[in-house]
Amino acid sequence: MECEDTHVKSISIVESLLNNECFDNHFQGLLAIDLKGEVFFCNSFFLSIFGLSENQIIGKKINDVIPNCRLYDTIIQDSSQWGEILRLNNREFVIGRYPLKEQGQTVGAVLKTLFPNMIIAKEVSKKIANTNCWNDSSIKLHTCMDIIGESSEMLFTKKLARRAARSTSNLLVTGESGTGKSLIAEAIHSRSVRRDAPFIKINCAAIPETLLESELFGYEEGAFTGARRSGKAGKFELAKGGTIFLDEIGDMPLHMQAKLLQAIQDKQVERVGGTKTISVDIRIISATNKNLESLVKENKFREDLYYRLKVLEIRMPALREIKEDIPLYIESLLAKINKKLSSDAIGITNESLKLLKSYNWPGNVRELENFLELAVNYSDEEIIDITKLPEKPWDKQKSIIDTKGISEISSKDYNEIIDKTEIQLIIEAIKKCNGNKSKAAKMLNMHRSVLYKKLKRLNINL
Repeated sequence: MECEDTHVKSISIVESLLNNECFDNHFQGLLAIDLKGEVFFCNSFFLSIFGLSENQIIGKKINDVIPNCRLYDTIIQDSSQWGEILRLNNREFVIGRYPLKEQGQTVGAVLKTLFPNMIIAKEVSKKIANTNCWNDSSIKLHTCMDIIGESSEMLFTKKLARRAARSTSNLLVTGESGTGKSLIAEAIHSRSVRRDAPFIKINCAAIPETLLESELFGYEEGAFTGARRSGKAGKFELAKGGTIFLDEIGDMPLHMQAKLLQAIQDKQVERVGGTKTISVDIRIISATNKNLESLVKENKFREDLYYRLKVLEIRMPALREIKEDIPLYIESLLAKINKKLSSDAIGITNESLKLLKSYNWPGNVRELENFLELAVNYSDEEIIDITKLPEKPWDKQKSIIDTKGISEISSKDYNEIIDKTEIQLIIEAIKKCNGNKSKAAKMLNMHRSVLYKKLKRLNINL
């Protein structure tokens, strides 16, 4: 009886997904399994393909229904996959596999057909073959199912993301470092009309200024010393028909801003060393943790480019603004860490949760993830007591604000707290790596060039 109740509840989840834009109506077949790998939902499309009635398929193991099906792997890996070819009764379908979640916890997996016919599928396959990013099967884009948070701020952010996904206008994603700007950009692309085309990412802060133009727009044979004989397509060409994600756009040099503006206005690019213009149909999503309006006033960012990029805007809330979502983040991050470390942590003590909520997390979700990974490494218990850890970031924060209440701290003081905490983290990382900045950057989960810029901005003298 309990199993039947669980299936009834799970079916209601699937039915709610049918009305959710994350699972839009561009599919025909839908099938779902529970944590045991048993089919509990199958729509009429698949039933007709199988030549079975609902009573003949519900309750059966998925591998008995579809031999060698990898749907159960979706539960184990807790990750989405799409673009695979599935053959059923001498018919081929391009399918997607997605974890089925309820309140942030995986309760099963869903299989759906992505295209109504193989003609469309083959066209998409051509685009995949022509895009280096898509040829890498290890690259899996996030979907809206991966966006965590039920606070009012996050629900509003998700609402804006849904609207942005329905549009083809350029989008600017703002927010502090570590808030998930890249994740929401992927999710918006994954549910947009361009989802069947490439999603190309480029970090404007991680590429040397001398190479940025060739990376964005490509180059012709002999354009410079070391150039490939056949030349190379730029990111704008690779993203043709899809989305290009320009991360850390606030760090783009002024001379490149002018060329980017021209490419956006003309919808054409010209390779370095070339004379032919190439038309590109792309959507631009850019992201930054800097205040572009301030940079415009300081003549460090072009005003005309700013308004070209900011047709739509989504601000990602800092973790300190959505502390009620911290338990959801902990649950999701611990599951991710367990897979990485083959550990078995299932939660933290109540006292630990209070401490995590009292800390302001200047590094946001990225800092929380790194801290939880440290906690899992130091703890042998399934329920982690973080008060026993040798490193406690909230102690450093307390030493700075113990004479004031949180509400009494001005924005200037707060920014100073964030900077001081970041300086401490950077110095400690470099010390642990014996002065090796490349290793320190990797430890801090940032690119080496970003670390150098932080050293300069924060005036860290080593």
